[in-house]
Amino acid sequence: MQELAWWIWALLVYSLGLLAAIDALWQGRTAQGTIAWVLGLILMPMITLPLYAFFGSRRFHGYLRARSHHDEDLDLIADQVQAELEPQALPPGDFTYPLYPLFRMPQVDGNHCQLLTSGADTYTQIFRAIAAAEHSVCVQFYILRDDRTGQQLADLLCNKARQGVATYLLYDEIGSRGLSRAYLQRLRKAGVRVSRFNPLRLRTRMQLNFRNHRKLVVCDGHTAFTGGFNLGDEYLGDGTALPFWRDTHVEIHGPAALSFQLAFSEDWHWATQHLPALHWQASQPAGNSRVMCIASGPADETESASLYFSHLIHSAKRRCWLVSPYFVPDQNLFNALQLAGLRGLDIRILVPEKSDSWLVQQAMRSYISSLSQCNVQFYTYKKGFLHQKVLLIDDDWSSIGSANLDNRSLRINFEINALIEDPDFARQTERMLLQDFVDAEPTGLNKHWWPVLLAKSARLLGPVL
Repeated sequence: MQELAWWIWALLVYSLGLLAAIDALWQGRTAQGTIAWVLGLILMPMITLPLYAFFGSRRFHGYLRARSHHDEDLDLIADQVQAELEPQALPPGDFTYPLYPLFRMPQVDGNHCQLLTSGADTYTQIFRAIAAAEHSVCVQFYILRDDRTGQQLADLLCNKARQGVATYLLYDEIGSRGLSRAYLQRLRKAGVRVSRFNPLRLRTRMQLNFRNHRKLVVCDGHTAFTGGFNLGDEYLGDGTALPFWRDTHVEIHGPAALSFQLAFSEDWHWATQHLPALHWQASQPAGNSRVMCIASGPADETESASLYFSHLIHSAKRRCWLVSPYFVPDQNLFNALQLAGLRGLDIRILVPEKSDSWLVQQAMRSYISSLSQCNVQFYTYKKGFLHQKVLLIDDDWSSIGSANLDNRSLRINFEINALIEDPDFARQTERMLLQDFVDAEPTGLNKHWWPVLLAKSARLLGPVL
């Protein structure tokens, strides 16, 4: 009898493994990830099934529906934003021509963009914009701390809500897991609409993946902030009281801010099933920057983030300078960088000297070793922890946002970037990165066999890092 029960249990487990393997095969979008799940679920179902339940299934069906034609209200707002921004028809050879169908956001002229390279400057500008808001404030962070800086934000949001300004706060439950109940209750009591993104629930299989990694603040639909800074005291680090923290944000004034407000509205709609009450009139031109909102995530029907970065690299004619704290590129990006280096372009990649993940650090070393053979120059940042996500293409294009060059940002997390066409802004970005290279040192091939073997072994885990 006991033996029969064991066989029934084994049959059940292997049947579930087979069904899960079919699900992985149906939903998988990359050969590497799909093969790994299918083999694991068929050969080792007792080990792999729990992992697949928590980390597998790469579709966000509710979010996908919210962004599709099934939601007429969201469609109407998106159409209104398109009309307000008056997108110009692009010729097939235009730099942004392939990006519009991927992200459904036009490139918008008439903006003023300002680089923010310290936590103190970033928070000062964000808090100033919130204090001046008259109609709406939309705040979204992956990590939000209940500390002195977090309390400053709460004070401002509570004040604006009491003034009758539509005030929204969206946070990621995993990234902001340290937020206290008292902090959230204080905001709600003052009238701030607060929601968490993708909470852990049994009906969603307690999914730990699909985090909202975006950092976004939009005020009145006229001013937007995005980049790499989360919100907390630790990101104020200037190397004195706190370890030095190197990050970059961008402040955008002008009509393009409406695109970033639409991205926030889509996230809010999925999290709450309601649309935020916001104004959708574009502001007057404020400068000469052309800006495109690049919002990507696991609900996209294509590998939009990977295609975006691949397009930027392939389009470079003179140089591509790239900064990422987690550099574990997929095969498309790896090939694009290889080819760019072999074309003789000025390819420079800046990464941290020390990562907060040992495995990521080892995997990065493997890519550094391989790409260095293709004339790609690598630098490791020495001054502190490097967290910025920046690309500079030639003398015109800058990309600043939340996306790292790793599998999580490319396929699993919700990310947002600003693509900026402006020679003056590109020169500012160039000066910023030149200083970063001064605070770094070149690195390249490792000639010892054992670090190379370790790095290549860690690289095998690249699709899950």
